[in-house]
Amino acid sequence: MYLLHNDYKISWVGKISTKMIADKELLKEVVTELVGSEAVDVAMYLRGKTKISEFIIAEELELEIHRTRFLLYKLLEHNVVTFVRKKDKIKGWYICYWDLKSNMLNQLKEKIDKEKIDKLLERLKREQENQFYLCKNACTRTDFDQAIQQNFKCPECGQLMALQDNQRTIEFLKQRIKDLQKNKGEA
Repeated sequence: MYLLHNDYKISWVGKISTKMIADKELLKEVVTELVGSEAVDVAMYLRGKTKISEFIIAEELELEIHRTRFLLYKLLEHNVVTFVRKKDKIKGWYICYWDLKSNMLNQLKEKIDKEKIDKLLERLKREQENQFYLCKNACTRTDFDQAIQQNFKCPECGQLMALQDNQRTIEFLKQRIKDLQKNKGEA
């Protein structure tokens, strides 16, 4: 026997289903990454429901209908939600009924992680292949070509720019890539 309480499935012995918590956290993480934190409430509202009118979503979440539609369309762009459009027989308006595509969350998370890894690899390559110069005030960080064009003077404060040892940056990027790849392997 199970009871539902605050979106958690609780068994008769009182244990919270870890899958429900993980799904909720995954939804929050994916939506925040793709659309922003404002859309999390909309996605969470759609969780476990089917064919919900945009007017009901707006009313329940106390959002303006235009803002609700904007967030729903942003979620749709990233394949997080889907909708069906039906014509209201009385008013003649079209109303959209929305569903959450929870089966896509794992794929979207993998895509996000892959894009992050690709960007970090690109940055790592740039850090390893170039020398960077930095002024004492850390106003501007430029590569060798830009530094030579500026006569090794900071365009912000005019201070002389010095070669920066970017070994810590390289190590940080390598560790971040390693962590993301490790997390990707666990998923």
